[in-house]
Amino acid sequence: MVLRRALELWEKYLPGSRRTLIYVHIGKCGGASLNAAIEKSGRLKNEFRYINRIHVRKPPYLIGARYLIVIRNPISRALSAFNWRYRLVIEEGSQVTRFPGESEILMKYGTLNNLAESLFQNGDLDEMVAEEFRSIHHLNEDVSFCLSDLIEELESDQVFAVLTQENLDDDIEKYLGVKNSNRFHSNREKTKPERLFLSDLAKSNLSNFLESNYEVIRRLNEISPIGAARLEHLIG
Repeated sequence: MVLRRALELWEKYLPGSRRTLIYVHIGKCGGASLNAAIEKSGRLKNEFRYINRIHVRKPPYLIGARYLIVIRNPISRALSAFNWRYRLVIEEGSQVTRFPGESEILMKYGTLNNLAESLFQNGDLDEMVAEEFRSIHHLNEDVSFCLSDLIEELESDQVFAVLTQENLDDDIEKYLGVKNSNRFHSNREKTKPERLFLSDLAKSNLSNFLESNYEVIRRLNEISPIGAARLEHLIG
């Protein structure tokens, strides 16, 4: 009886139990909008005692805890991340000194297309360009960075939900029981068309460079299936 009661209390109250939700907020996946929806969700408040948001760092693996994860097509995410940083650092100048060297790299390439086209030379990865790519905030902290260690431990029954940025409104309503009325940090409508362009070479280079992201998405889909159509959109 004592042991059973102790287990019941652990499950109900302690961090790391089934009453703990860890929300993995990967940058430029709609996470700020999702965070606002989480705060409004009565469904989550009833089911979880602790809700912990993990952002731009690797989430811990806790036995018994459950996880809410939002992901996005890696190339679309990279394009959004580059343009968001370009806006804050170059156009607005509000974060020009936040990350040393970032502004110089953004100015050097100007667009993700130019940066992506430079990643490979004669089929070989240019390590200097790769390092410049990773020096831009959110481009380094990608899907693979955030999830590769976690999915080595994660069990299917620990996944509360896997949401996709491309279907975020529907997913928020389905899993959180609220309507998404916020669009935080949306930058696309303010971005010039030339900054949204990616050549076939740029797309091919990004696909090769971001392969670890695709592998993580495939593995996550094995743990918690998201559906064939969504998977194809994420890795296609």
